Amino acid sequence: MIMVSTAQPHDIAPTCWITWERHRRSRSLTQELRIPLLEMSKPGGRTLRYFRDSLATLRRLVGRRHRTVFVQVPSLVLGHLAILSSALLRFRVVVDAHNAVIEGAERGRFPLRSLYRFVVRHADLIVVTNSSLAQRVRRLGGRPGILPDPVPQMGPVPEAASTGEVVVISTWASDEPLDAILAAAPRLPPGLSFVITGRPKGPLADVARRTERVRLSGFVSEEEYISMLVRARVVVDLTTREDCLVCGAYEALALGRPLVVSDSAALRELLREGALFASNEPEAVVSAIAEASADETKWAARCAARRDAYVHEWRAAAEKLLSDIAAS
Repeated sequence: MIMVSTAQPHDIAPTCWITWERHRRSRSLTQELRIPLLEMSKPGGRTLRYFRDSLATLRRLVGRRHRTVFVQVPSLVLGHLAILSSALLRFRVVVDAHNAVIEGAERGRFPLRSLYRFVVRHADLIVVTNSSLAQRVRRLGGRPGILPDPVPQMGPVPEAASTGEVVVISTWASDEPLDAILAAAPRLPPGLSFVITGRPKGPLADVARRTERVRLSGFVSEEEYISMLVRARVVVDLTTREDCLVCGAYEALALGRPLVVSDSAALRELLREGALFASNEPEAVVSAIAEASADETKWAARCAARRDAYVHEWRAAAEKLLSDIAAS
């Protein structure tokens, strides 16, 4: 599917944002920054998708004159294609970089490490979500800009009373300490149980299916997902990555739900008094959930208050980023 929006910011126009996958961050940022989005996410094998998406990207870049082109990396292929094209077509390349880009450039295996470093060092700007990642970009020889996710637009939000479900936002990725969640399940306060989102995969999937007080939601529609979060007594999103700002944090902010996240400097910088922080250990997770659940109204209000303050902070960060790009 390809989606294209139409408005653009006057200070860096003409511009566009290209991504080869569907991602809430790209959609949220382009909507807030008023940048046209070209989203390519048709199914197919890797070789077919790279060939098809490369042709579509080149047609866009050659067919329209741009001053600034934003690309989401990964894909590494998209990042290299944009940077190499910019030498001929003379546009700025702004890379919205996933944590994997920085990690790959620092300690990835050869030749991927060299490919990641090429992107970091040759893009006009590398956009990351927090100051710690920005420091790492500088050490790699790149020029960083900082812009966390905006508070997402979650669509129609149904009114519903909370249940005893603690929603664990998960994609079953390697940085998610789901083993701690499964160990915590039997220790939850009475009346509470876990719902783990995402398609189960990996060695813990079978363990999760056999664990009491755990339900696996599997893939659900956007509407059902929002309804699940609205009804949640507590929302939990954990990661072992120190510099990762988890998507579930932004979603809980948007909906004003009690939130428990991993205790990292990056997440404390983002959420401050609006969430409870826990180490990725079962006892700590249970303790934080128990506190949030026992005073649901208080922690929902704190999350909503942090959301309102964050909206103003984000707008200031976005203005600075656009000014930095326009001045480059």
